[in-house]
Parts: sequence; structure tokens; C-alpha cells
Amino acid sequence: MFKMSHKILIDGKELPLLESATIKESVESLIKTAEIKLPYMRYNKPIAPLDSIARGQKVTIGLGYNDDIKEEFSGYVSNVYADRSGMVISCEDGMYKFRTASLKNEVLKNPSVEDILKRAIKQVDPSLKLACDYNFQYDKFTIQTATALDVLKQIQDESHCGIYLTGGTLHVHPVYTENLGTVKYDMAKNIDRDGFSLKFKSKEDRRLKVTAKGKDKDGKQIEKYAGEGGGDTETIDYKGITTEASLQKIADEAYARKSYTGYEGSFQGWLIPECHRGYRAEISDETDTVKNGTYFVKSVETSYSRQGGIRKVELGKRL
Repeated sequence: MFKMSHKILIDGKELPLLESATIKESVESLIKTAEIKLPYMRYNKPIAPLDSIARGQKVTIGLGYNDDIKEEFSGYVSNVYADRSGMVISCEDGMYKFRTASLKNEVLKNPSVEDILKRAIKQVDPSLKLACDYNFQYDKFTIQTATALDVLKQIQDESHCGIYLTGGTLHVHPVYTENLGTVKYDMAKNIDRDGFSLKFKSKEDRRLKVTAKGKDKDGKQIEKYAGEGGGDTETIDYKGITTEASLQKIADEAYARKSYTGYEGSFQGWLIPECHRGYRAEISDETDTVKNGTYFVKSVETSYSRQGGIRKVELGKRL
């Protein structure tokens, strides 16, 4: 018999009661978020007065079974309010600092992605480190009344890279190249048939041609392609990217994300095994071994309450 266990600290103080907690993380989102719901009253007294919880306070969420608790989230309070059902505390991971940090207005000439990110980090928190696999350059990059998060979002939108903050390091990598951990799922053991929405498709059924458009330094349009015709098409304009090599790399990565033989969709598991965005999930099925394979975990939504703990795992490409 499993007993639900949790420990949630806000500003170093443990919350006495909990209705539910939901944590969302995705390689396509800059921010890992959490929502904590509390009953507003107990014995006709507020559980935690609204004015006792404030934006910017440190938050940690630990979840587990039978008092074996593992940290699932670390970040800051981003909003707090009360409704008829109780108190709701919205939280963001370390990217909260990037959201609240306004950058110096400037126009950068011929900066690399790494140059831009180092400037942003220096103004947010000089103690942060940077791990960046992208080396393409912009002809010009303008920062005007922008937060550090605005700059990260622009780079992510224009390059389709994965950006996340963990362990005091800002990571910027091509999506699906990271391996933050490995988890094993068996169709007969630890995948819940409730919430199961995986579909197995062949690469031939995912025919795709990607066109990446940009402009060189003289303003002339350049295009690079990946994939093949006869199926879906995807065209993306990349403002500020002026080199053919950078456009080709981005087109190749966009194609690789969507063209493969394997599962797509999501399924439900439990708190055990632990699974997060950027993990590699090994999926096995004794009744249909041709579908066995390793997949990149695109997103995870972890829900916790007295009724149980569930992870909704969304798969990315087969590796």
C-alpha cells in the first residue's frame, strides 16, 4: 500500500495542508511551472493568509510515496490569489529571474547567440553558467525595452532550440539532443490504460519538406531545405539569421523532429518511475516488440493530490 507523501516549502516554511499540486515542463517552453492549491480555511481560520505569501518567495516542491520524497520543483512564487475553492499559488522555476530582469537597451552588431546570452546572464545573475551548442550569428540584434526572458524567447522562436535552466546553468541545445536521464516504461506494468493516446506511425506516413528562409547581409532572400515533397510542408522565416549554414542546420533539425517511424502522443504513468522533459523513455511491449524503442520525452505534466500521483508523458521523436 502506497501512502502519498509531500513536502512543500515557501520562504522556508512548510505548508500545513495541500489540496493538489501540478507541475508542467516542456522542451518547447522556457519556463517550468507549478500550481499549488490549498484549502483556504481550516477550523474557520485561514490556512495561510494571502499577505503571508508574496511574489518572488522561494518555493520547493517534494513529492513521493511512503515518506520517500524527491524534489520535483524549485523556483519562485509568481502569483497568488484566492477563489471560492481555496488559495492558488502559481510558481515559476529560475526563469522567473529572467522575466523580472530588464536589460540595457543596445544594438549588437554581428553577435553570436552565445554573445547575446552571456550579456543577458551578466545582467540577470553573473553566477549563472552557460552551456550553448548554437554558434550561428545575427547580422544585428536589437534589445529595446526587453526583459532577459524576451531575449531568450526571441532566440528560441527563431532557432527552435531548447532552452532551460537547471543546476545554475542556462542550457541552449538543439531539441532532442540532450539526455537528462533514462526511464523505462512497460505497456503491461507501469503505463496506465487511462489517458493512453499513443499512435504508431511510419516515417512514410510523415512525409515532410521543411523550408527555412532568411536574408543575407545584403537583404537578398536565401532558402534552405530538408526532407522530401509529396506530403506536408513547413515554411519558417528566420529573422536575423544571415548564413546558409545556420539555415540549413535549423531546417535539418526541424525535419528530424517530425519525420520518424514510431509513437506520437502521450500516456499516463505514476510518480514512480521519475520522468522529466529531456529524458529518454524506453518503451517496451512484449505483445508487439516491433514497436519497442527509445523516445525523447517532450513534456511532462505531474499531478499530485490525496487521490494519487500521475505523470502525463508526451513523447517526441524516436531516437
